[in-house]
Amino acid sequence: MNINHWIRHPFSFARRVWYFFYELAHPTEPFLAPAAIRFLDEALPRDGVGLEWGSGRSTQWFAPRLRTLIAVEHDATWYEQVRSQLGESLLPKVDYRLIPLEHSPDEPTHPIYDPVPRYITFVEEFPDEHFDFIEIDGHYRQACVLPALRKLKRGGLLLVDDTNWLPIEEWGVPSTWPIVHQSVKINTVTSVWRRPVK
Repeated sequence: MNINHWIRHPFSFARRVWYFFYELAHPTEPFLAPAAIRFLDEALPRDGVGLEWGSGRSTQWFAPRLRTLIAVEHDATWYEQVRSQLGESLLPKVDYRLIPLEHSPDEPTHPIYDPVPRYITFVEEFPDEHFDFIEIDGHYRQACVLPALRKLKRGGLLLVDDTNWLPIEEWGVPSTWPIVHQSVKINTVTSVWRRPVK
């Protein structure tokens, strides 16, 4: 971006500067909106079971805050890097899976696939209402929402990062599921829904 952009959008520039220093001060936190991280630190059930599509610093951050975490990654190089960073203390808590994509990572994704990629269908190994927390921050993002709805326990939390990519209703989360948290990181939005108890 050039200097003219920052002159026309001083608030955007200030937010980027603030986040740069925030990152320096919090190098182990997930790449989510900072307010969402604070919310999750309070809301995650320490005896709960979590699932994340997409992995990285979030894997290392979620694992100590849950009893068990299933994490899915499609990139082999990144998978090995994150696996080595988990270390001996966290590896027993993380069921970390490498599942390659069945489409080019540059190809636009869709809400529905036929056939459905293994990256999405692997979740059928688990019974419905199995997870207390699901994060969708990987590939096939919109298509992961539908199976996530069934696999989440009543009262469980569903997090989708970058929900600003689409109008909120196009993510496929039922309108009866309340958004319990929503916050911004520079120019992206993290949204968290809670599955109704009844």
